[in-house]
Amino acid sequence: MRKILIALMASSMLLPSVTLASSIRPGSKTNIETTRSRRKPTCLVEEKWEKCEVIIDETGVTHPIGKITNVVSWKTEEKDFSYGGAVVGGAAGAGAGFAAGLGTCMVIGPLCLITAPAMMGAGMGGGAEIGGKGTGRFFTVVGDDAEGNRLIQEFRYGSGKSVRKAQKELLMSTKLVEGEVK
Repeated sequence: MRKILIALMASSMLLPSVTLASSIRPGSKTNIETTRSRRKPTCLVEEKWEKCEVIIDETGVTHPIGKITNVVSWKTEEKDFSYGGAVVGGAAGAGAGFAAGLGTCMVIGPLCLITAPAMMGAGMGGGAEIGGKGTGRFFTVVGDDAEGNRLIQEFRYGSGKSVRKAQKELLMSTKLVEGEVK
């Protein structure tokens, strides 16, 4: 609750600046370019996160540090709460709530003194919660390579669809449920 209140207070100060920052400028990436770059996971290689390719199939899990042929266990962790995303989401929600609140003034007249602030607050709270919530997940896969060496692979998918696909592939190829140990 405290996270949401901090985000709400900060987002109310930034309300006018969000509309200025949301325009598309020459040279900026479009939505198509950014979604293409998000499909690949980022991998932890030598203590640095970098774009990579992770292949999960019947033979094991291939990662830049090696290939695990015998997976012992795997788990996922949620991405941390983003305060910056919560501020922007709260500001956008407040704008939408303000517009909806003004719309109620046309319909119910003087009662909009109650409904307009309530809608703005609800929009701000909902936007902060949605904006701060990360959709990505961190994966940790532990297992042995062909020579019997123990490997720990860490990678992160940014979108919910990629996360679900990777979880299904790991379940089908390893026959292990998340957190189960062989």
